[in-house]
Amino acid sequence: MSRRLEHVFRAFLITIVFASSAPVKAAESTKAFHDALATAYGHYRESVFYAERGNAMSAAFELDGLMAAWANISTTFGTPPDAYSKDGQWLTTLKDIGRRIGTAQKSAAEGQAEDTLSALTPIRRILSDLRRRNGVVIFSDCIDTANAAFKKLFHFRRQPPDFSKPEQVKDLGGRLKSVITSYQRCRDTAPPKIAADAQFQRLMKDSLFYLDRIWLAIEEKNQLNVVNILRRVVSSDKILWLRFG
Repeated sequence: MSRRLEHVFRAFLITIVFASSAPVKAAESTKAFHDALATAYGHYRESVFYAERGNAMSAAFELDGLMAAWANISTTFGTPPDAYSKDGQWLTTLKDIGRRIGTAQKSAAEGQAEDTLSALTPIRRILSDLRRRNGVVIFSDCIDTANAAFKKLFHFRRQPPDFSKPEQVKDLGGRLKSVITSYQRCRDTAPPKIAADAQFQRLMKDSLFYLDRIWLAIEEKNQLNVVNILRRVVSSDKILWLRFG
């Protein structure tokens, strides 16, 4: 079987699997929506992961799963679940995400990893905005907050603090405290299945250990240690979202 036929056949099988699930009362259930979203979001994170690394072919396979999962969501949840019942942009948001997935699929099929990533990137923010405007918070939001805090701290990887300038030291300390607090919150509020996951436990333990070491680097006014610790933690920060976001 050619690669393209295998690609099409796989997409067909995924669609059949999702089509076989009955929509019934799921549209009225916030939990059912979040469960379906978790399935789709797993494919989304993998698609982003491959696109970021220039692997359009692997991204295309994950996008098949994402499109099928999103088609299932759009069909099942045409009427928004309870927590989103007052959202006037519900259908517009679902269609917008579906359109972006379709654009990403087309780009991936053409081997354009950068264009694939450009189409996919806004979806994370769109979903976050959807929850925020409806007062909904899930564990994914905790990961988003932790990632955003670390991104601000990572600024000092390229521009190490000048320890002779108190305002830079204060800025570094404030950003560091925000990251540690965010990571601790994710550790303490993780759903039971994630909290029990060995990789999650290791990521939390190691990241918090090394982040805490930055306080010592600040005390010692050691730029190199600040940079090296940030270089070490950044990969864990990315894995945190890829595996558990």
